[in-house]
Amino acid sequence: MPNPSILRAPFLLLVFLSLSFVASRANAQTKDNGGLWLMAISQGKFGDKDSGLDRWRWWLEGQARFRNRDDSAQEGETFDTAFVRAAAGYAITDRVLVHAGYAFFDTEPDNKPVVHENRVWQQLIWNVPTQGFTLQSRTRLEERFVESESDTGWRLREMVKTTIPLVEDKSTFVSVWDEMFWDLGDTDWGQRTGFRQNRAFAGIGQFLNEKQSMSIEVGYLNQWLDRPGEDRLNHILLIAFFVTF
Repeated sequence: MPNPSILRAPFLLLVFLSLSFVASRANAQTKDNGGLWLMAISQGKFGDKDSGLDRWRWWLEGQARFRNRDDSAQEGETFDTAFVRAAAGYAITDRVLVHAGYAFFDTEPDNKPVVHENRVWQQLIWNVPTQGFTLQSRTRLEERFVESESDTGWRLREMVKTTIPLVEDKSTFVSVWDEMFWDLGDTDWGQRTGFRQNRAFAGIGQFLNEKQSMSIEVGYLNQWLDRPGEDRLNHILLIAFFVTF
């Protein structure tokens, strides 16, 4: 088991993020719902050191999301969103990585037409030097395009994630992260400037091979969404699979 001094930094970070979020939403009215998110992310190098491509990276991601039906007369979950996200990247240093890519979203909201969204996105990942645990910052900028609409929605996302090993060989670990979303402009299709979403996750992770290049994380995701009149608070079971080549 890790000692208390190792746990202190990520724990204090999580407390700070949680209190900041709760304080900002103390007076908001919310509607609760549940859901299931399935995620798979793979990433790797374009080549080895001899080829000169070892610092060039690729990223491929797919997700399927399901939500509880809003109609209380019907029980169970219904399809919400599916998307694919791909990118090319470059390792500036061993700890700093940048990506640029494209994503396509298919969303089926309740009692509304299906929405197809294209996104161009860029991100900066910084793996912070630590001892005994991991700490990562991911800053992502998105340019969102909704079909049949001409204007672009710009959005900034910031995620901080830590993992804390539970056993000596680090094969089992706690995973905790928080991600905040800011819309950077208004659009005709509904985007509004300001802080619009927060996602907070806590769960258990397990490496699936000796090289620790494959892992799975399962846990609880709390998603707050700012909506006109009544906010949404979704309680989600998240299952995420990661592969690094």
